[in-house]
Amino acid sequence: MLARTSPGDACFPTDVLVEILLRLPPSARRRARLVCRLWRDVVDERTTEMQSRATALLWHAASTIAYVVDDLSSSSTGSYSLLWSGRLQLVGTCNGLLCLCDDGGGITLVNPATRETLPVPRRPPCAGQPFGEDRRWHREYNFAYHPTTGRYKVVHVPCSSFNRARDAVHVLTLGEEEWREVPAPGNKRSNLDGGIVSVDGVTYWVADGGGTARIISFDLDSERIAVSATSLPFLPARHNDYSLTEVHGRLGVIVSNPAGMMQAWVRNKEGRWICRYTLACPMHEIPRPHFAYGEHFLKCEGQLLYAYPRQGASSPFGSRLASNIVQVNHRDRGVLVAKMNGVGWRFNYRTFAYVKTLEPLGVYMRPQKCAGIC
Repeated sequence: MLARTSPGDACFPTDVLVEILLRLPPSARRRARLVCRLWRDVVDERTTEMQSRATALLWHAASTIAYVVDDLSSSSTGSYSLLWSGRLQLVGTCNGLLCLCDDGGGITLVNPATRETLPVPRRPPCAGQPFGEDRRWHREYNFAYHPTTGRYKVVHVPCSSFNRARDAVHVLTLGEEEWREVPAPGNKRSNLDGGIVSVDGVTYWVADGGGTARIISFDLDSERIAVSATSLPFLPARHNDYSLTEVHGRLGVIVSNPAGMMQAWVRNKEGRWICRYTLACPMHEIPRPHFAYGEHFLKCEGQLLYAYPRQGASSPFGSRLASNIVQVNHRDRGVLVAKMNGVGWRFNYRTFAYVKTLEPLGVYMRPQKCAGIC
């Protein structure tokens, strides 16, 4: 098969294109997918890391250990593997890289596959912030990737404590020395319980102001902040009754409705919220912040993690309604994909998306700084 970059260009064998793409770093290959349909297919089908589907990373905050679920399909044996352990708290994952925080403000990136670590410059302290005030810094950060520019960024959202609102976003581009400050809308108190999530080059969080919860967005390319004109699907009674998430490449939110049902809503291109999942279970049985993985979504009972196929109509694990809503009731069990250690009626792990990558962190080293090998 012959490949061409544009209609007027000369053709060359696809195998040659594959060899060229394989010599690029993974981040450049992801940008190459945007050239045309052929390039996208070649990257997806002929490069290892793009062939791997994201699986679930399970983070146990008390012991600071990360595990990965080996298989989410119906043939799962319920096995999982140790991925990483240390003393830092997990901020999030992105393209197989882990972002960790020492809960004193220090950020370190880790590639578990290569064992490389990379500390990033420390964020300047917020004005008026007393020493030792924040003890869960990892909840204030987000680690994100812009698919077009190929840049990784660490974002610190404005938060509030002791009745003070901090009205600035701080952002660091991986490989650069300085954090940048971006003014945020005033009189908006970020609800960290609602989570921070990045989808398709935009970071989102929820802020309360004037009695209404609004989605705040931060464009990772232009580094501009906007307040959504639409509120959440409906305003929950409590802050912990909703959580932002990513659902199949779209911004989503898991909410507890007045009937006690869990619903997953997705915001479409027009900015309208569309209900995609209705789950007959309490909020604590939905793993967070990520519960949807490719053709599967997750649900937990105690320390047991179950996977359900997204196409409910073709399986016994749920039903797909006429409105294209997947509904799961109390009798649906799914496939057991992990039986975790621990006791208690609540799932003791946070869930993130993970895909193994060999992307080197050394290319983002600052001058005279070396990445450690663990």
